Amino acid sequence: MMDTNTKKTMLLQAQQAQKKLEANGFAATILDKKEDVLPFLKKEIPEGSSIGIGGSATLTQCGVLDWLTGNEKYNFLDRYHTDDPRKIFLESLGADVYLTSTNALTMDGKLYNVDGNGNRVAAIVYGPAKVIVVTGVNKIVKDLDAAIERVEMLAAPINNARLKRGNPCEMIGSCVHCNKETSICNQFLVTRRCSPAGRIHVVIVNEFLGF
Repeated sequence: MMDTNTKKTMLLQAQQAQKKLEANGFAATILDKKEDVLPFLKKEIPEGSSIGIGGSATLTQCGVLDWLTGNEKYNFLDRYHTDDPRKIFLESLGADVYLTSTNALTMDGKLYNVDGNGNRVAAIVYGPAKVIVVTGVNKIVKDLDAAIERVEMLAAPINNARLKRGNPCEMIGSCVHCNKETSICNQFLVTRRCSPAGRIHVVIVNEFLGF
């Protein structure tokens, strides 16, 4: 849990990032805590919507997976309980709503993401009618260079360890730009602007979430 001064400082950074996101065509909302995420999503997503999802520790921590699994009010394209993940990934590109997090959010209002298969970055770029990106304030960085460093020093090695891929970063704690079949760093995406405006809605939670 963040102390009062840290929470205040992170909120100020979130507010600056929010202004830049909005100037770049994104919709942007700040929430105080992870418990606010589900009420926000229930308000934003009409019942009956088809919902795709990107792999995300942040969404899991916010209870999103538990909420969607078996929920008959929505058509959840469940990538976790299927014998054919590729089919779900392709169906998710036509979803009404796609839920994901981001690897980094820059202070000048850009999203930076690195993928293994590319299904998540593909959905961010094009397909789903609406994309909702939920991120903790720990993923806010100064600029694109800092975003790349964050992925190489934190997100990549932690996610490799979580997925037990056995890649070098899992062993030494930082990216070495490996060229292995097991790499999860294959597709790199910078989302500079949101077009059409408002299609991507970035939800910044004033807590440390995800990796």
